Amino acid sequence: MNVNSTTSSSGNDNTNDVMNSPGNDAASIKNEFMTLMIAQIQNQDPTNPIDSTEYVTQLAQFSQVESLEQMRLNQSTQMVMMENLGIVQSAQLIGKDAMVPASELTLDTETVHGKVYTGNAVEELSIDIKNKSGEVVSTLKLGPQEVGDIEFSIDPEALGLPPGEYSIEAQATSGEETLTADTFIQAPIEKIHFVSASGMMMAELGYGLGTVSVLDISEVS
Repeated sequence: MNVNSTTSSSGNDNTNDVMNSPGNDAASIKNEFMTLMIAQIQNQDPTNPIDSTEYVTQLAQFSQVESLEQMRLNQSTQMVMMENLGIVQSAQLIGKDAMVPASELTLDTETVHGKVYTGNAVEELSIDIKNKSGEVVSTLKLGPQEVGDIEFSIDPEALGLPPGEYSIEAQATSGEETLTADTFIQAPIEKIHFVSASGMMMAELGYGLGTVSVLDISEVS
């Protein structure tokens, strides 16, 4: 089981280092403020003392800074918790099958399942299977179909397709018009990457589909 966390760029790391470095925390800010205020009191002109309302104003400003610092720390903690939760949840996806938009795949001997989506009823629906050179090597005839998802299967042995890279193209005929339809392939989830910088979870799929965002997965089984 592989669940990886991908960190952000060095620029973001430097920013985090500055924000979390000694001297930027609430305690350090408070100590610096008190030191400056005491120095201000000790060095004030006795004949023209500082108005006490200025101290109140400064204390109020410090309280705001301290509150903002605490909010930042709370947000950082929440982000870490959310990332950890995402990693735990993503581990449950490994080994399951995901349905994703795809028109290219790698065939071996296993039967690959997929779907075609048609926005309108069609008189004829077919799927051309093309080899790496772009030549049509087989065609799946699915006949007339209503609007919605239409399931299909590619059995390499039954179709006489040797292992290799292929592409598929679904064509729908309605009257004299021929349109292309969106195709989806079902493939096993082999690995999950969690990108810390964006909070995005990426899934590595089998059958040569590569890495896709989990947001592109329309169905998990």
